[in-house]
Amino acid sequence: MFYNYYRQSNDAEYNECTARGACSISPNISSLQEVLLIFIKQLAFYAIKLREFEESDTSDIENVVITGLSTLVTTTDYSDRLLMDIVRRLFDTLNDAKTLYHNICTEKNITCDDLAFELKIDSSTNLSEVVSQGEKIFLEKYKKMSAAQKNLSEILLFVLKSMCLNILQLKDLGENTDNAVKNVLSGLNTLNNKKAQSQTIREEIEKLAEADNRLLGEINKAQINIYGALTEAEVSHSTSPGKAILVSGGSLDNLYDLLEKAINENIDVYTHGDLLIAHAFSSFNKFEHLKGHFGDCMENCILDFATFPGAILLTKNFSQNLEFLYRGRLFTTAKIQPRGVVRIENDNFTPVIESAKSAKGFAKGQKKAPETVGFKQEVLEQKLDNIAAGFNRGDIQYLFIIGVATYSYVNQEYFKALFKSLPKNSYVISFSYTADIPDILHLNLVNNLPLIYSVVENLFSKIPLNSDRIAFFLTRCDVNSISNMIGLKHRGAKNIFLAKCPPNSMNPSVLKTLQEDFLIQLTTDAASDLKRIIKN
Repeated sequence: MFYNYYRQSNDAEYNECTARGACSISPNISSLQEVLLIFIKQLAFYAIKLREFEESDTSDIENVVITGLSTLVTTTDYSDRLLMDIVRRLFDTLNDAKTLYHNICTEKNITCDDLAFELKIDSSTNLSEVVSQGEKIFLEKYKKMSAAQKNLSEILLFVLKSMCLNILQLKDLGENTDNAVKNVLSGLNTLNNKKAQSQTIREEIEKLAEADNRLLGEINKAQINIYGALTEAEVSHSTSPGKAILVSGGSLDNLYDLLEKAINENIDVYTHGDLLIAHAFSSFNKFEHLKGHFGDCMENCILDFATFPGAILLTKNFSQNLEFLYRGRLFTTAKIQPRGVVRIENDNFTPVIESAKSAKGFAKGQKKAPETVGFKQEVLEQKLDNIAAGFNRGDIQYLFIIGVATYSYVNQEYFKALFKSLPKNSYVISFSYTADIPDILHLNLVNNLPLIYSVVENLFSKIPLNSDRIAFFLTRCDVNSISNMIGLKHRGAKNIFLAKCPPNSMNPSVLKTLQEDFLIQLTTDAASDLKRIIKN
């Protein structure tokens, strides 16, 4: 989410994101995110207080909190006017929540707890004034906090953002998220306490990371219940002549709904990015107009969008920077759309379909090699049983688990060296990088963390997660990966390695706290890292 690389390119380090600077966030956006966070934290406080009055319906307030915090992950390409609209809506919701709370306290003749409004917004307030207020409050707050409190607060926010994204996904699948929402409100309210001790924040981080992991399990069960069992599928990367729609992002329900609406429209549908995994769910097999997967990029692939000759649907929680994209055929189901992108309301995909019909479509099509995704459950189960038996007997001395990744040149070279240097009697389970070695299980699950979670949980029902003969490697510095790593560490994992995160994705001092407080190790070179594992 915070950095973007080509997935299948030798020049993975140098794509549109790094060449144009599109992966950075403007100072205005960064400052406004702080303002939004102030409102969201205070809304969490009033939601908790209103929940204490059982007759109060806090669902609307809580929805604003969850969607608002997830917006802090995806906000990169909004106009000043749209950003001011977001700020004003949040401020109005906060004001309404506070008023409701005070009215109930008055009716019940009890004394209200309260938070002072740190920002003042009215109809005449402009963007620069909001940014100025936010910067002032931010600086005053951080002067009163220790370095440990600051960094742990940032890590707590990572976990909270990850939870919000997972809550939204679980809601889309029709599941109850009340307990998870309560956990988020509690975590946000911890940040309202400027005197919260480092140990208190750390305990909240570990508790929420554990809850976030449970959400992944719930999502996995729900998506299989709705979209059918996972299977191994060969996915075409070729294109066919005809009108076309490209669906990008990670929302399976948006893709499914669009496919149903376009079933008799003589329009081909192609997936993009994380939706590659949709082809492995059995329920999607019935759609003959789901032709395949377009593009070689997983994230921020401007070229893919610019060369696609049809309508493009950006699904919910899409987080790529669109600054350099041309406009006109871009649509989104997100609650807040970037500038120049048409908002789809109530799953009415008619504008997308009509746009695809009016576009030129593919004239000839192009042949490309297919890609295999997913797995057959019975085959995977047998392989995991064999791996577990070998590990427990000692035949497998070291087990290396490689999670989702950025396919940068540096990381590709790192794992090439790692695979070549593995000690004898080692085995690799990889969800990303692979190699032509005998003792490796490569599972292409794209970035579907719930599916990856299900495989890992299955494995660790058979072997001890806290064994010092197991090592985990991740290269993504997004909120989900950080939350998952903390969850693994809290459950006893000994060796967790993270690739060095660029400064635009994580403050170096926060990264240092992950090392020192949570014992997350940073990758150096393959040989040195292997010595650290074998030494243990």
